[in-house]
Parts: sequence; structure tokens; C-alpha cells
Amino acid sequence: MSMLEFEAYHPVVEVLVSRFEVDAAGLENLHEQLLAYRRDLKKLKELLLKYKLTNELVYQQALAEYYDLEFQENIDEAPAAKEFTSMIPIRYAKRFMFFPVRWKKGVLEVAVDDPAESQALDDLGRRCKCHVQALVTTPQALLDLINRSYDESSASTEDAVDQLDNVEEFENIMGIEEPEDLLEATDEEPVKRLVNSLLWQAAKEEASDIHIDPAPGETQVRYRIDGMLHQITVIPRQVHVTVVNRIKVMSRLDIAQKGLPQDGRSMVLIAGKKIDIRVSTIPTVHGEKIVMRLLYQDEKLMKLEHLGLFPEVMLPYEKMIQRSGGIILVTGPTGSGKTTTLYATLACIDHRSRNVITIEEPVEYKLSGYSQIEVNPKLGLTFAHSLRSVLRQDPDVIMVGEMRDSETAQIAIQAALTGHLVFSTVHTNSAPATVTRLIDMGIEPFLVTSTIIGILSQRLVRRICPDCRTPYEAHPEELRELGIQENASNPVNLYKGQGCNNCRGTGYRGRIGIHELLVMNERVKNVIMTNSDAQAIKQQAILEGMKTLKMDGTDKVCQGFTSAEEVLSVTYEDEAEGLSFSESNL
Repeated sequence: MSMLEFEAYHPVVEVLVSRFEVDAAGLENLHEQLLAYRRDLKKLKELLLKYKLTNELVYQQALAEYYDLEFQENIDEAPAAKEFTSMIPIRYAKRFMFFPVRWKKGVLEVAVDDPAESQALDDLGRRCKCHVQALVTTPQALLDLINRSYDESSASTEDAVDQLDNVEEFENIMGIEEPEDLLEATDEEPVKRLVNSLLWQAAKEEASDIHIDPAPGETQVRYRIDGMLHQITVIPRQVHVTVVNRIKVMSRLDIAQKGLPQDGRSMVLIAGKKIDIRVSTIPTVHGEKIVMRLLYQDEKLMKLEHLGLFPEVMLPYEKMIQRSGGIILVTGPTGSGKTTTLYATLACIDHRSRNVITIEEPVEYKLSGYSQIEVNPKLGLTFAHSLRSVLRQDPDVIMVGEMRDSETAQIAIQAALTGHLVFSTVHTNSAPATVTRLIDMGIEPFLVTSTIIGILSQRLVRRICPDCRTPYEAHPEELRELGIQENASNPVNLYKGQGCNNCRGTGYRGRIGIHELLVMNERVKNVIMTNSDAQAIKQQAILEGMKTLKMDGTDKVCQGFTSAEEVLSVTYEDEAEGLSFSESNL
């Protein structure tokens, strides 16, 4: 097609071809639709993106060039000015997709994704009595700016607590509908504002849980961040019941039932992020205690390479998960990241060519392309019952959330023997101890050795904040506990966090895993068949090259990922096992 033939289309198409090298042959196949959309930019954009003739970034650049406007892909540095958030309702900003970025020489620069939508800019110019200049960005960058601006300018939790004047204001909270986004909530009810504030601040801090603990004089609110609880605020004792009722209404629990534990759930939207909230209440002597578990649905699942697996663990583990049959177990205590590891593992499996089914309690993250089953013991849908049914669904890969009883373990063993790849978790302290646990559950040693491919044990430790990480000369006792050889002529430097604003003064930010991987080779199998003692299995596995949790943690301490205190606090079992291991060699 010649450039003259593009004149029948919207001029943006010509810009895409001439300036951004969009494939003209591909456009020719859409000739009729391009003619139909020559006056409709929105449908034109949808058409071009649908057939992958361009991407959103390139299209927005072409749009800016057509309108002779500046294009700015990154507007993360734009400040969140309260003068704009107080003037422009968030629903209005999202509806017309615009938001002021900065003042520049008396001109108000406003980010937009579609310059043709001029109504909002005209209104803003009249309101501010100034000249408004549009700059083009991507829709996602603009939404991020809007959410961040209203998030940062929202009232703090302390402000919300200060507005709790008396209990009479909070009596009737039934029948209130949730806003589309908690940042868009404009309700005047103080308790509703307080609960919303607690939720968005928890999301902002990336907390995993919110604890609301009643006490004789006041109610404490704590967030679990990086595995540790931090007190955030206290709320007056006299409004504790009303706050509890508000949360119960959100999660569809019985507000009249105060003497029995209850479990519920709610889905909220905070700054554009979907968060699934699992709510648990229990009666205490001071009132009902509430714990809310926050599951961030919009977050991309972590990849294996981001979990902190060192090559000596990662390489054999990647080979294991490509096998066509067998059982791979991930072990560790509650909160050690087992489910995250399993999800990251499933992401490595091609679900288009293999039928992947998961059985979970509960389903924490909904994955496209996978069949996920949530067990419901009240209805008789247990792990064992679900697993039996799944085997009739022609699966290739099965993930069982937890192997908690002998019945589930037996069915999983049978599934592995018939050519299925099975992933599951077990609550044990180490990889060798998992073998002993399975045998104690009634699984014959020969079945364990013939079906188990490998066992990955893990813990989570806090990662040293990269912004305040500082080296220091390690104390000899510290080196001894870590098993590091002391060298008087060459002192060993370890690392710690000094504490800064980015880590809330803790010296830590985020978490990383420490791991041990037991590979089921012939020599390990022989030990299991003759002696199922965990120490004997551990001894042979170490001879075969297995690094224990403490060894892996020590490597991460030496490389500055975490601190000695963190590793020693979660590998105390290694200390006990190490003593009995030494005694067994006497």
C-alpha cells in the first residue's frame, strides 16, 4: 500500500506506518475495519492492539505525535499534590483519565491517555483560571499516578482514630455497600473510614495480616510485615465492638454471634489492587479478636529465580519438575513460603500442553489456565476425596495443598505410580525428617523410595535493607555458631541493617528463602530401605552433596542477603539435629 492509500484511514495510522514502522501488509488485511474506525480512535486502538500490529506504548507515542504533544512514558516522579486531590474527585479523574502533573512557567501540565477528551481539561482550566497543557502517557502509568496521588493524600489511620468521638455515631452500619475502590470512599461514617484506612495502609505497607487485639483499656492494631508483628495504632475500647461489627458485615459473618469463632472472606479494591481478605474471629475474655489475612490477587506470581534458590539447589530442582511422574514435596512450618514455592514451580510447567489441577485449602491465588479446587471438609470435600476425583480428570500434574493424613498420602503415591507428577507440602522441620514422617503415616519404605523424586525444605528469613546495609567484623562466637572457620589474619565481615525510613527503622526489608534439597538417588534410597532414621538419611544426603538449611543460610549471610541472627533463629532444629548426629558417630 502506498502512503496515499492511508489517507482514507485516521491520520494516526499514517503516523504509525511512517514514523514507527508498523507493518503495512498487516493493515491491508484490516482495510474495511480501518475505514469504519477512521473517526473512532478508541475502536481503532482496540483493533490494532487486538491484531498485535502495534503495542500500547508505540500507539500512545504516535497519538502524541499526531496531536503535536509531549509524550512521557514515566511519570512516577510526579508529586502527589493535595491541592489537586482535594479539587478533583478520584472517580472523575478515572472516568476522564486525566490528572495534573506539575506547574511549568505558569502552565498546568496534565497527563492524559486520549487528547481528544478535552472536556475535563477545559473544566480544569476554568476552575484553576490558568492555561492547561496536555501531555500524553500510557493508561497504566496514568492510573498508577491517580492511585498513588489519592493514596498519599488520604487521611492517616491516626487521623481516622482521632475522629472517633463517641459510640452513638456508629450504631447503624448495616446494609452499607462497598465502594469500587476504598480510595474512592467518601463516606462520613468514622468507623467505616477507620476500617478502610487500616486496609489501605496495610496494603501500602505490604502487610500479610492485620491483628485487632482487644485489651482492658484499648484495642491494639498490629500488622505482620516481613513475618514480624508491628503495632500500628490503638483504638478506643468503647468502639471495639463497632469496628468488629463493621468487619463482620464486610465479610458476611453473623454480628449477633459473639461466643463462637467465625471465618469469612471479603474482596476489596485498594488503589486499583484486588485484595482477597480472609477474616477469622475468636472470642477472648476482653472481646472478639480479629485477624485478617491479605492476599494480593493482582500481584504477579514470583518466579523460581526470585525465591533465593542458589544454583546447587535450583539446577537439580528444575530437572525434577520436568519429570513426567513422581512426587515432589515442599516442607517447612506454617508461613515458610511453601505455597509461594509451589505456585512458582507450577508457573514453570506448560499448562497448555499438560492438564494441571490443584487441590487447595483455600485457593490463595486464582491462576488462568489451571483447574483449581478448593476443599470443603464441611461438605465432605477433603483432600483425599478431591484427589480421587481428580485422578478421573486425566491430569498430568496435580498439586495437593497439604499431605496431612495417610489416606491422602496413599492416593498421592498411587497417582505417582501411575505416571502423574504430584506436588504437595508436609509440615516437617527438614527434608530427611519428611521421609520418616511418611513412613510413620503408614507408607511402606519401598513406596517412598520408588515415588519420591525430591524433597525441598525451606524457611523464610528477613532480607537486610539494601539502603542501610553496613558491613561489620563478625564476633568469633557468631562465626562458631554459623560454622564459619575463623581466620585471625583475615577477619570475616558480615552485614547488618542500620535502620532507615525505607525499612521503618528495622534494618530489614522483604524476605528471602533458605533451602535444603534432598535428591532421592540410589544411595539415599538404600539408606531409607535399611534405616528410616532421619539422622542416617541426613548423613547420607550430606555425603551426596546436600546443603542443610543452616549451610544455605550461612552462604546467604556471607553474601549479605540476610543477617546471622535471622539464620540462627530459624535453624535451631539444625543445632539439635547436629548434636544428635555427632553423638551417633561416637
